[in-house]
Amino acid sequence: MEKLLSIIIPTYNMEQLLPRCLDSLVSAVNNDLLEVMVVNDGSKDESLRVANEYKERYPNVVNVIDKPNGNYGSTINAALPLVKGKYVKILDADDWFDTRELEHLLDEMANVNVDLIVTHFTQLEPGGRWQLVKYNTMGREVYEYGRVYNLDDVLKDGYIRFFLMHAIAWRTQMLRDMGYRQTEGISYTDTEWASVPVYVAQTIVFFPLNVYQYNMDREGQTMDPKVLMKSVRQLDRVFAGLLEFYRTYDKAQLSEIRKNFIRQYLANRVRILYKIYLLDMPRKDFEPKELEELDARYRKWIEELDLDVRLYPENKLLRIDYVKYWHKYGKRWPVWLEWINKKVDVVVKGLYVILFRH
Repeated sequence: MEKLLSIIIPTYNMEQLLPRCLDSLVSAVNNDLLEVMVVNDGSKDESLRVANEYKERYPNVVNVIDKPNGNYGSTINAALPLVKGKYVKILDADDWFDTRELEHLLDEMANVNVDLIVTHFTQLEPGGRWQLVKYNTMGREVYEYGRVYNLDDVLKDGYIRFFLMHAIAWRTQMLRDMGYRQTEGISYTDTEWASVPVYVAQTIVFFPLNVYQYNMDREGQTMDPKVLMKSVRQLDRVFAGLLEFYRTYDKAQLSEIRKNFIRQYLANRVRILYKIYLLDMPRKDFEPKELEELDARYRKWIEELDLDVRLYPENKLLRIDYVKYWHKYGKRWPVWLEWINKKVDVVVKGLYVILFRH
């Protein structure tokens, strides 16, 4: 039977969590429409054995690629030329899908022909907290589910359209036609997966299905703040690559809506870096010279690409621009002001979650 959805599972030392991930897929009643591609990235534990056991039990569903360690992007690059599904989605080995929602997604996929499919996902946080993440405008769900849109008609709302890996499935042939590849040797390249294909995608559909279960409650997870602080240089490489890709791209192929969206997206990525250095990074780890070097490089891109990189607090109540403050004084906010800002952030975020996310 022709495969409808290929799921690439990058796997490194995940023998304990991989069974939960795979069980959520192979137990789907319509799993004959699935291709599950486990890419073992040089694991030192028994991940490869676990993957091969599932391949033996589900030979028509599960395939395995075993390769030397090359980090996240290398697993996507190894799998993408081989997958057979009309659509392709990534699932990290420490996460899983809601099986019933996956079944519904496969049913919906059988009736559409689009470049990009977007669904909801659950973000599972430390302490048992969770959020249902939807793509909306300040709580308003502005799109008709199941209706095919021209992507520009969605991107013109730019403010809220930052698609994440957990929510998206791309049309496989579109990725191949554009020669899509991810940066190898570093983490956080899922940002490339969520943004680079936007340059060429033309059609999009939203489904109200909570498929991906994103587990942030695991020590060592790449978005763990401790890990993130140590990996900021990898983020820098990913974001710099995205900026350079846009700088050299033939913009005659892009509509004004598309160009405006991409610039807004890139500005948001740059803000993330400044926020890490100017607010999130513990003061004992903050090296002004490191930020000075990064700032000098990014200011050139900001000027050339006409990016708006003002950085205000998330709560939008303390209207002090972090970046402007750094440029004027060469230092971070005072400790007392940071403390107040973080407390206000917690309160405002809590209210937003209560009002809009549940």
